[in-house]
Amino acid sequence: MNRQTWARGISEALAAVLWLIPAGHAQDSGESKDIRIGLMRTLFRDMPASQLEVLSLPLKTLMQSQTGMTGELVIVGDAFDLAKKLKENKFQLGFFHGFEFAWARQRNPGLKPLVVVVVHHRQLHAHLVVRKDCPASRCADLKGKVVAIPYDSRQHCHLYLERRCPGNGTDPKKFFGQVTRPGGIEDALDDVIEGTAQAAVVDRHALEQYQQDKPDRSRRLRVLVQSETFPTSVIAYQEGSLDKSTLRRFQERLIGANKTARGRELLRLSRITAFEEMPSDYDQLLKDIARVYPPPARK
Repeated sequence: MNRQTWARGISEALAAVLWLIPAGHAQDSGESKDIRIGLMRTLFRDMPASQLEVLSLPLKTLMQSQTGMTGELVIVGDAFDLAKKLKENKFQLGFFHGFEFAWARQRNPGLKPLVVVVVHHRQLHAHLVVRKDCPASRCADLKGKVVAIPYDSRQHCHLYLERRCPGNGTDPKKFFGQVTRPGGIEDALDDVIEGTAQAAVVDRHALEQYQQDKPDRSRRLRVLVQSETFPTSVIAYQEGSLDKSTLRRFQERLIGANKTARGRELLRLSRITAFEEMPSDYDQLLKDIARVYPPPARK
């Protein structure tokens, strides 16, 4: 799966959100209301801006045809921009990576999670994978070696590579001999087996999928380091911006998406397993990840 395919999946995920918003929200007051969803540029890593604009068009059409409501998808610079615009009520919903939501919430405590977005697993990990016969016992042993991080990597994998491996503020591009960007996760792990790269950073599901698709080859690999637990993505809102009954309807429609044929199809196209209620430990996960991966310096 390349970056364009992943971006299309995120676009379809937001289409699902818009479609699942109850039409009654627009009809309660007898007039149409705009529903604006904001998301960070990092959800579309490596995607040209011109393609992002094209991806937003189906969302408007879908929402208007299915709910009778007008709406807009807007790409913003980062999580802090999105949090600010939610606070100003320029957006009604925001789509955050879990760790970026943890950062944004530090500056804007009024941000509240509505549902988590589960993609295969409720908790995320990045794995630093090497060949089984690799003598390394820690990331520091890979100094000067080639490490691969494929184009379809999720954002927490990039964060792990940039912040925790090799760690101590060291630029991975200066620590490793080369950081390569294979076209896909399978290519990255094949490169490790074949010796083109000495390590690869992949997420938990990607590694499990490779083990399922290539069981014999996968036995030649081992996980050198597993990252901390990253909280899954979240759809959030600004406290006080929407009334409780509206929020409850939004939440119910999202969580119930897999109960209808249309909802299940949208989830499948979105590469989302489910929208779920907030886990009881989600708040602690946010605190833990923000401590290990503190937010970038205030601009």
